[in-house]
Amino acid sequence: MIPRLYYMRLKCLFRNKESLFWSALFPIFLSFVFSLVFSNFEKEEQFTTINIAIVESQEQSYIIDAAKEANYGKDTAMFDVQQVSENDAKDLLKKGEITGYIVDGEKPSLYIGGSGIESTILKSFVDNYLQTVKKISIVASTNPEKVQELINGSMKRTDYISDTNVSGRAPNFTLIYYYALLSLACLYGSNFGITEISDIQADKSAKGARINVAPVHKLKLLICNIFAAITVQVLCVLVAITFMAYVLSIDFGSRVGLVVLTCVLASICGVTFGAMLRSVLKKNEKTVNAISNATVLILSFLSGLMNPEVKYMVADNIPFFAKINPANLITDSFYYLYYFDSLDRYWFNIVCMVLVTLVFVAITYLATRRRQYASI
Repeated sequence: MIPRLYYMRLKCLFRNKESLFWSALFPIFLSFVFSLVFSNFEKEEQFTTINIAIVESQEQSYIIDAAKEANYGKDTAMFDVQQVSENDAKDLLKKGEITGYIVDGEKPSLYIGGSGIESTILKSFVDNYLQTVKKISIVASTNPEKVQELINGSMKRTDYISDTNVSGRAPNFTLIYYYALLSLACLYGSNFGITEISDIQADKSAKGARINVAPVHKLKLLICNIFAAITVQVLCVLVAITFMAYVLSIDFGSRVGLVVLTCVLASICGVTFGAMLRSVLKKNEKTVNAISNATVLILSFLSGLMNPEVKYMVADNIPFFAKINPANLITDSFYYLYYFDSLDRYWFNIVCMVLVTLVFVAITYLATRRRQYASI
């Protein structure tokens, strides 16, 4: 009996085109739009070599050697240096063939043709060079034996900022959008939950009135229907995440089993959220669907769907809300699976999500149990 009820409900739900659209097709479409928008953002910004000229003088200076040795990393030179006369340097600057030129001397002078990142880098280099020369001159006059040590220290710079996180992966700030989108897809399972409550309560729909006079235990039927809704919702989310992973090449990390577990629990949370709303609100089904979709969208906005900064603002200013917002918990679960080796914070989010889901289940049960329909 139960397998047949479950199977028949699956057939009904797969014909619910509106709910299937919001749970599967809408996330796929939106993720494709994200991929178009973020296609350039995902590429790590590369600084190019800056064309400059240096006008030599009779004064002893080391700025030419410093400019030739400067680089962004191990392979990319910071400057392409030309040694020319001052008149030639002015002509090159007017033609836009160089970003700026330096007149060498005891105190080098910098001339640039405009503003921009390259001009800023060039000015920073010259300022840093002048500060270093001043330090060396002060040390030379007070403690000459330390001059060579200072020069060696100036040539060797230590970078204390790493471009990777604790898992060794380079940060990709566009991932937060895709994770928030997945949480949106999971919570759109609320549409299935709303349908299940509408179809089983006599005061919600004509179908519910017919079902209540059928010789089937109401709780048994509700459980079968809810499990069918969860099954369809999980399949929709898995289709969406498969599209993102294999078509858009979005990286969800190597913990595939935990990613699937997160999708399952998040889908259950979404379905039970919709069931709770439908059992509590005394409105028609379309109105409840509109309220549900608006609520899910707001929760997803607060979890970083439109702007990741909103997510961090909420976490900093309203930490308790961040821990009970299902969309934020789902987003963070994917985030921690990808970036962190330790699973402590991941399991904390999973426990919070389960507790929120249990609250939804408890409210639904209290609102639907022993409902009498004497006036129908």
